[in-house]
Amino acid sequence: MDADNFTVTDEDMVRLPRSYTIEQYGYDPHKLALTFDDGPDPVWTPKILDVLKQYHVKAAFMVIGEEAQNNIGLLQRYVREGHEIANHTFTHPDISEISQRQLELELNWTERLFAAETGIQPLYFRPPYSIDQEPDTNDEAAPAYRIQQMGYTIIGDKIDTDDWNEHPHKSPQEITDSVLQQLDDMKTHPWMRGSIILLHDGGGNRAATVAALPLLITTLRAKGYEIVPVSELMGKTTAEVMPPISPKMRWQARIDWVAFFFFSFFANFVVDIFFIGDVLMSARLILVGIFATIDRIRKRRIPPGVYEPQVAVLIPAYNEEKVIVRTIRSVLKSDYANLRVIVVDDGSLDRTFDVAREAYPKEIEEGRLLVLTKLNGGKAEALNLGLNHVEEEIYVGIDADTVIARDAVSKLVRHFADERVGAVAGNAKVGNRINLWTRWQALEYITSQNFERRAMDLFNVVTVVPGAIGAWRTSAVKKAGCYPVNTVAEDADLSMSLLEDRYKVIYDDHALAFTEAPATARSLMRQRFRWSFGILQAVFKHRGAARTNRAMGFFALPNILVFQILLPLVSPFIDIMFAFGVIQFLVDKHYHPETANAATVEKLLVYFLGFLLIDFMTSLLAFSLEPRHPANKGDGWLLFHVWLQRFSYRQIFSIVLFRTLKRAVEGRPFNWEKIERTARMSRHTEKIAAGD
Repeated sequence: MDADNFTVTDEDMVRLPRSYTIEQYGYDPHKLALTFDDGPDPVWTPKILDVLKQYHVKAAFMVIGEEAQNNIGLLQRYVREGHEIANHTFTHPDISEISQRQLELELNWTERLFAAETGIQPLYFRPPYSIDQEPDTNDEAAPAYRIQQMGYTIIGDKIDTDDWNEHPHKSPQEITDSVLQQLDDMKTHPWMRGSIILLHDGGGNRAATVAALPLLITTLRAKGYEIVPVSELMGKTTAEVMPPISPKMRWQARIDWVAFFFFSFFANFVVDIFFIGDVLMSARLILVGIFATIDRIRKRRIPPGVYEPQVAVLIPAYNEEKVIVRTIRSVLKSDYANLRVIVVDDGSLDRTFDVAREAYPKEIEEGRLLVLTKLNGGKAEALNLGLNHVEEEIYVGIDADTVIARDAVSKLVRHFADERVGAVAGNAKVGNRINLWTRWQALEYITSQNFERRAMDLFNVVTVVPGAIGAWRTSAVKKAGCYPVNTVAEDADLSMSLLEDRYKVIYDDHALAFTEAPATARSLMRQRFRWSFGILQAVFKHRGAARTNRAMGFFALPNILVFQILLPLVSPFIDIMFAFGVIQFLVDKHYHPETANAATVEKLLVYFLGFLLIDFMTSLLAFSLEPRHPANKGDGWLLFHVWLQRFSYRQIFSIVLFRTLKRAVEGRPFNWEKIERTARMSRHTEKIAAGD
C-alpha cells in the first residue's frame, strides 16, 4: 500500500479462497455403527429390531417422515428400545433437484412429526440416496450447507452393503464379505475410511438385510470390532443427539400431533371407505343381478279366469300444453276396452286445460275422458282430486309427458286378480333420446331403476311405483289416505304405505311407457333434487317398516339408504382420494422410485377396475333382461356410454344429495319442480304416440 496516495502497489495470496470447506470426522478403526435407511416398514422393521434386540445392538435409523406417519408405533419403538433416529426428509426426494423452500418443508415436517410423536428433536440428517453428503462442487455443497445451518449433523455411510439391490438379492455371506472387503481396503486407501455401515429397513423387500444381520454382527465382533451407536463415534451420548423438545415447543407439538392424527385418519378413513364402498357396491350389483335374473326367468302365477275390471287412467298436469294431447292419444289408443281417462290440470299457467278439452270433445261427450282443473297446489293434490272422481276398482297413474304402449294397461291390470297385489310398477323408459344427457338417462333407467325393480319384485317389495306408469288398487290407496301431501315423492311414499299395509307391490317389465327426460344438466339436477329429497322423506317416514314388512324394513329401505344416499354422498371424497393416491405414487416414483410403495395404488386399481368390470357385466345383464320392443331398437349402443355416464352422474348426484341434505336440515318447503318440455321424442316413440 502506498502511504502517500493510498493505492495498492502489490498483493500476495497466501491461501486460495474456498466457497466451502468439507470436514469429516468420527472414524474409529475399532468401532462400527449400523445405520438403516428408508423405514419404518411394517413388514421388515419389526424383524430387524428383533434381531438387534437379540444381539444387544443399538443402531441409527434414517426415518422417512411419510413412512413414519403411517407407522407411528414403529417410530416410537425405535426410541423406546434405545436406538437413534435421523431426519431422512418427509417424502425422500433428491435434495439436489428441489428448491430450498421444499427442502426446508421436507425437514421441518419430519422434525415436527418426531416432536409430536416422540417428544424429541433428533439432530441427525442423511440425504436420500446419499446425495451431496460428500460434495465435490459448489452446487453439491450448497444443500449440505443449508442443512447444517438448520442445526443438523449430516451422517455419512462409507461402508455400503448394497443390500438395497434386489436384482439379484445378495446372500448374507455376500453382504458380510462386502463389508469386510471395504474395511480391508481402508487400510491402504485412507480416503475410504469410515465407521458407518449403510443398511435398509424399508423401501422394498428387505429379506436379505434381515437374513444377513446375525452373520454380519457376529462376524464383525469376531474380527474385534465393537458395534456402537453413531453418537459414540461423535464423542456424544444418545441423549445429546436426540434432545427432548423445549417446554415452549410442547404446546406446538400437541397441536402438531392433532394435525398429524387427523391427516392420517382422514387419508386412511377415505381409502378404507373406497375399499368398503367398492366391495359393497360390487356385492350389491352381483346380488341384484342374481335376483333380477331369477325374477325374469320365473313364471309369475296369475289367477286363472278373465279379469277385466273397469279402469281409470289418471293424468296430473301442470303447464303441459305441448305434450298433453299426445299423452291422452296414446292412452285412448290402448287395447284395454274398459277404460276411462281423467286429466287434472293443476292451475297451469298455459293452455293445458283448454288444449286437452278442445282436442277430444267427442271423447268427453262419450264419458271416456274427463278434464278437471283446480288452483295450483302440487302434484299430490292434483292426484287426490282425480281420485275423488275414480269409481273404478283399478286406476293407472301416468305423467302428462308420457306415452304408453298399446298393451301397457292390459299388462298391468291382469296382476290385480290377486287380491294381495296393491300396486304394479310399469317399465318406464326414456322416449326422447335426443342428446347425450337423455341417452345417459335411458341407460340409467335400464341399468339402475328397472334392473333394481326386478330384484325387488322377487320379494314383492318394489318401493317406488313410478309416476310415469304404475297401476294401483283404488281401495288400497284410499285406505292408505291417498297421496301424501307432506312429501314430494308422493309415489314412493304411497308405495311404501301399501307395503306397510302388507300389500304386494310388484313390477311388470312388459308394461312399457316412454317418458320425456330432462334434456339439460340443469333440468336433470332439478328433477333429481326433488326425487332424492322425496325419497329421503319417505325412508324417514317409513323407518319402522320392519315391524310389518320385514323384506321392506331389512332389505329394501337399507338398500335405498346405503346405496342411494350414503355411498353417493361420500363418492366425491372417494374419487379425490383415489386421484390423490395415484398422483402421490407418481410423484414418489419420480423422486425416489426405489422406495415408492406401489402396494396401495395397486390395490386401489385392482378394486377400481374390478368394480368397473362387474358394473359393465351387470349392465350387460340388465340390457339382456329387457323385453324386446320396437321402441327399444338401438338400446345396445347405450352400453358404450356406461363408464363415462357413471363418472358424470356420480358427481352430479353427489351435488344433488348435498343440496338435499341442506334442504332437509333447513326444513324449507318444496315446490312442484317442473322441467321445460320440448315435446321431442325419438322416432320409434313417436310411432307409438301416433298409435302405429
